[in-house]
Amino acid sequence: MNDPIKPAKKQGARTKFFPPYALMIGLLGSSLLDSFLVHLPIFKGNLIFLILGLTIAVTSFLTAIYTLKIFSDNEESPHPKSLQNQLFLGGTFKYSRNPIYLAMVTILLSCGLAFNSWWYIIAAIISVPLLTYGVIIPEEKYLEKEFGKVYLEYKSTVRRWL
Repeated sequence: MNDPIKPAKKQGARTKFFPPYALMIGLLGSSLLDSFLVHLPIFKGNLIFLILGLTIAVTSFLTAIYTLKIFSDNEESPHPKSLQNQLFLGGTFKYSRNPIYLAMVTILLSCGLAFNSWWYIIAAIISVPLLTYGVIIPEEKYLEKEFGKVYLEYKSTVRRWL
């Protein structure tokens, strides 16, 4: 008896890693480096920067949650390797093709401001090319293949980051 021939398994974007790992590693790594290696202050500490940084971080987190809700409301998975049946052009996607990744980088930057530490800024700077080349470009190739001209037109009018 022979094994039946199965069709090729269709998959989403061929990303290199799961994007939230960049945020989690950046936050954890920055915190550990700042606490146990050396504190690299950006400026003299100030309560205003703490409040401003935390406000931006919370706003960015809420933006990511809102964007995830767009996926959920439309019964789609936000995981980059999942198959996408529809293209989102409204909501946060009107301003950035990658609002969740933008929110993750902004959270790192705002933590640098709030906690007065260059480590978070360095983590944000490192995460941009990691996300761009490891996740975003493979996602864009997949979306171009799946949605063709519609995605290319969207791509020409909305920036990758902001």
